[in-house]
Amino acid sequence: MPNSAQRPAITVRPAGRDIPADDAWRSSSELAAGLPSNSKIVPLFVEPGISPPRLADVGPGETDWPAALDLIRDVGDRVRRARDFAQEVSRQSQSIIRRSLKQTEEAERRAEAAEASAAAAIARAERAEELARLSEARAKLAEKQAEAAKAEEAEAQLWLRRVHASLKDEFKDLTEDPT
Repeated sequence: MPNSAQRPAITVRPAGRDIPADDAWRSSSELAAGLPSNSKIVPLFVEPGISPPRLADVGPGETDWPAALDLIRDVGDRVRRARDFAQEVSRQSQSIIRRSLKQTEEAERRAEAAEASAAAAIARAERAEELARLSEARAKLAEKQAEAAKAEEAEAQLWLRRVHASLKDEFKDLTEDPT
């Protein structure tokens, strides 16, 4: 844009009052706070500790721009507070989710460890049952062998008695006393 097409800077001064050059640093809130109540200057940004001026009531058909700006500022503040609240709720929710996930993972690890312990205990119990069955089978085998040994012993004793009785009969003549 050529320089001639640029808009000239507009300096707004309240009626009957010149703004000294050293007041250029003042904010619109400070400037508006120091103006008379019938002034048309409205602060765009309200600074803490400075109350905006109250302007005279407007008539029907006129727009109350200061009230509109106050409403916009109020809505903006509420939106900012709602955004801050939503961000805080989001942070808290994320924290709760992270904590819940961590607790869930820990519970899963504990459950897996418990399952592994239970599986090991079941395996030990099965081995113990198998050993008990084997021991019982050995005991029954030993019992049968003991019964067989007793039967063989009884048969051997019977055989020995018969042999002794036979030998006695056979050799009866030899052992007789001449008396």
